[in-house]
Amino acid sequence: MNHRISTGRLSVLFLILSLVVLCAPVSQAKTLADEPMGLLTVTGMVKVNGQPAATGDIVASGSGVETAAHSSAVVSLGKLGRVEALPETKMMLRYTTSGISVVIEAGSVRVQTGEGVSATITRKA
Repeated sequence: MNHRISTGRLSVLFLILSLVVLCAPVSQAKTLADEPMGLLTVTGMVKVNGQPAATGDIVASGSGVETAAHSSAVVSLGKLGRVEALPETKMMLRYTTSGISVVIEAGSVRVQTGEGVSATITRKA
């Protein structure tokens, strides 16, 4: 009889641990989904952090984006807005859940922000 109680408790413990393990990735995914993410659209030749980039690449906050002549890059940031690097632009892009910051070394950008999102554009001296 004691053996059945122990087996029952062990089964309950196993089920609880299984639920914890199964639920952990879901909660992590939800946290990652809440973070802003930059989705790149490329026309022509574009580099991100010095590496050739393509449409569909992810642009993390803190990344450098560089466009060649006759090229452009759009970083779509969901509800935050979007940043477009025009031809012959070299910029550093940072973003958080509430704002966008662009430092331009060369060229020019266009920035569109979502409601309540701040944007700062500065030129590197």
